[in-house]
Amino acid sequence: MAERPDSPSLIRSRWHPSGRRLTRALGRLTAVALVGLVTATAAGPASAAGPGGGGPGGGGGRTSAPTVDGVKVGWLPRGVSLVDVQPTTRIGRNVIVARFEGADTRVSLTIQRETPDATLDEVASAYAQYYPAQYLGRIALRGTEAVTLRASSGGINELTWVEGDPSVVLTVGGSVGGIKTPTVGPLPEADLLRIAGSLTVGPAPAQTAWQKASEPRIRAAFPAALNSSEAPPRVPLAAVENGQRLVSLLEQFRATYPGLTAQITVNQVYVWAHDRASVTFTIAYSYGGFSGSIGSSGQAVFDHGSWKVSEQTYRNVLGLASGLGGAVA
Repeated sequence: MAERPDSPSLIRSRWHPSGRRLTRALGRLTAVALVGLVTATAAGPASAAGPGGGGPGGGGGRTSAPTVDGVKVGWLPRGVSLVDVQPTTRIGRNVIVARFEGADTRVSLTIQRETPDATLDEVASAYAQYYPAQYLGRIALRGTEAVTLRASSGGINELTWVEGDPSVVLTVGGSVGGIKTPTVGPLPEADLLRIAGSLTVGPAPAQTAWQKASEPRIRAAFPAALNSSEAPPRVPLAAVENGQRLVSLLEQFRATYPGLTAQITVNQVYVWAHDRASVTFTIAYSYGGFSGSIGSSGQAVFDHGSWKVSEQTYRNVLGLASGLGGAVA
């Protein structure tokens, strides 16, 4: 069973949202070092993204601007919409990474709130630890300056700045091509600056009642769907989006890898829309005398009145299990 595109782990292997390198670098700054436990509380949901329309400056935008972790995105290139929001942790710091895709264009927004005293000079110093000076620069943006990271072609790959009190570190990046065209290049600089200029940065939102109520249901759906079982296929597939059309797929998997067992532990749930959530989990498996565990991630969807494992995430997990079974065999 092949991997499908909605798995966040799969997406990360193909395209790394901008700002993660910076996050690792900021983690090394003693001036903004924090000590404490990493929490898994869901932040505010991101609104569903509609089709592209007019926006600041024209040439794209949307009629309904998405909001991610208290940051409203007022403009995106035409045809680009919000597809995923992921909380990630780098060196003990929590960040939120939102991905927007469409029309062979990819945009990322990284929001870091765990360095409340961060300054632009510290951001620039962090970049300098990882990139040659010829690729770095500064540019006026939003009444302050942003650190720019340029590609070898000269275009801006990403720009990062600090604003607010307490400080919020924001990174916007993007690329075009690679799907409809053979080459991948930076998003046009004018579009990158327009996206950054359209942001409205608010405080981090509190967890909503819907998010709080959804989390235990999502945590229950993943083991119900993905734990190995001898029950008829329709039983675990009741917890999977479009599960009843996957009966033959599960039957084939069971016949190919008899005795393969898997147990799912849900690590983190992040409800980012009224009907979408990002989920990270660990799979403990055993087959043919071998056992181990592996981390993965995927999506939950609110479908016909209940939270379920997305169909593509289910296919991804079966594909991963097939790979493990094939390696043992």
